[in-house]
Amino acid sequence: MEDVFRQLGPWVWIIAGLILLGLELLAPGVFLIWFGIAALITGVFAFLTDFGWQADVIVFVVLAVVLVMVGRKYFSGSGQSEQPLLNQRARRHVGSVHVLTDPIVDGQGRIRIDDTNWRIEGPDLQSGARVRVTAADGAVLTVERVD
Repeated sequence: MEDVFRQLGPWVWIIAGLILLGLELLAPGVFLIWFGIAALITGVFAFLTDFGWQADVIVFVVLAVVLVMVGRKYFSGSGQSEQPLLNQRARRHVGSVHVLTDPIVDGQGRIRIDDTNWRIEGPDLQSGARVRVTAADGAVLTVERVD
């Protein structure tokens, strides 16, 4: 390994950086780019100085760690969607108040919310009563009377 570093000199870092950047295109996610950039910067450092391959390795490791940490902090998402209930349609209605168009009989009924008819469970109520959605279980909403 030491012979390769001596023969290629700084070019080993430039070649390694370009290979890592090329692999980033093939691999999912954004991770190898930071190692590729660290290798390219180390190559430039190696061209400008003559400290030996050991110092180059230390520079690469330090740069790689710093770039990965900075990259993860500034370029990764927070993991939270702007609409956390996007694919949970029933849970989006919890807390909302609606007017019954059909009565609730024997604890079961239906309600129209926007463009969808929902099955509901709750106390027996006449049509026209105001109800609040208190829970969602699959496609069934639980409601309570609002006074």
